[in-house]
Amino acid sequence: MKSLILIILILSFTLGIGAVDNRFLYPLGQIKGVEANRIQVADSQVLTYNLSQLWIYSTFNVWQPRLEASYYSQYRIEDVNFQAGNRIYLSSHEPANNVIPIDSLNTYGRIYFIDTVIGDKITREGSTLYVADRFRGIDIIDIGGGVSSELMANFSEKWGIKDFVATYPYLYALNDFGFVTVDISNQNFPLSIATNYQIPEATKLVKYGEYIYVAAGKEILVLSVRDPENPVLVTQMPFFNVIQALAVKDNRLFIALGKGGVKILDISVPNRISDMDTFYPPAAAIDIALGNDYIYIAMGKDGWMIYEYR
Repeated sequence: MKSLILIILILSFTLGIGAVDNRFLYPLGQIKGVEANRIQVADSQVLTYNLSQLWIYSTFNVWQPRLEASYYSQYRIEDVNFQAGNRIYLSSHEPANNVIPIDSLNTYGRIYFIDTVIGDKITREGSTLYVADRFRGIDIIDIGGGVSSELMANFSEKWGIKDFVATYPYLYALNDFGFVTVDISNQNFPLSIATNYQIPEATKLVKYGEYIYVAAGKEILVLSVRDPENPVLVTQMPFFNVIQALAVKDNRLFIALGKGGVKILDISVPNRISDMDTFYPPAAAIDIALGNDYIYIAMGKDGWMIYEYR
């Protein structure tokens, strides 16, 4: 009887600490020789970049990623958008920026088309590209099939955009003052419908379902946007390290914490998020991307890492 009671107490304590992760994490390899400050994944391809150079890899064989192409940017790279195919959008502050392929004795296997835009941050939804500039606001651009583009509107009411995500009919952004919701149902006439100025140090956000997860220094804030005109803070969670990047998938929030590794949270109940797991790449985790059953970690001068997670 005493043994049974002890087992129940141990189980209760374990469940109280955090959720149990029923997936296994396995390191597949580290790719060195590149400075991976940021990383993106699309269509069995990985794009990683620093302030001046892009590297694109094929991950058809995740055990041996193959370098497909590399490009040099004459001016500082601010952001990159890469969703699928062979078209890449790159933002910088220089209108005359020139992005050129780096020749490596013709060993690379694929040609990509680089479109340059002026701005700080880029996000894309379907055939619509959103470009945020600290001084000009947000440009809404119809890129069609990628051959030509048309500026549909400029939303200049909220400046100083740090990060944003567009999920039609709304755009959610962090600016110098806090959290902003923009109605983009009419993309020719975007309209600000809500503002929350009570979010200090907010730098990054991701959206999952009816919730926005905001990185603010060493804290995660969870905002309900069920009513887009009245965002509500439902919970928050502190960490020991400054949050570097966020990614979300399958009711899990992945948080890159630099030397603090990568934290995985269970967000199946958004107002009661819980700790599932923490793992430590061979170097500081400064960015993270997710694709199928894999986790990709950017580690700066130490390259990037692939983990299987299933």
